[in-house]
Amino acid sequence: MPAGRALTEECSLNLPAKDRRVRLTAYYGPSAQQEMYLDKRYPGSVKGALMRSHPCKGALDTAYFKFEELPSEDAGKSVRNTVRAEDGRRLLTAFATASGARHGCPVG
Repeated sequence: MPAGRALTEECSLNLPAKDRRVRLTAYYGPSAQQEMYLDKRYPGSVKGALMRSHPCKGALDTAYFKFEELPSEDAGKSVRNTVRAEDGRRLLTAFATASGARHGCPVG
């Protein structure tokens, strides 16, 4: 991990709806909170974005996890909410649990 940069992990899934996908991102390390603001989408500014954080032991510090529903690159910038909030939270929880396990930060 380069100095000053957060360890990030990303997973993108295409949805059955045309031109729709979701992106799940995990940020780890001392600069993780700042890093999530630099990934081209300010948290809270994207309709349907969900966030959560989890404390980690050691150098990983706090982990931040984000779920976003996105149009495909060809579909423009319009973001609709085709994923129900409860389904988005379930996806975010599953991703946080799997990512945390891979990086030594159990989320339970």
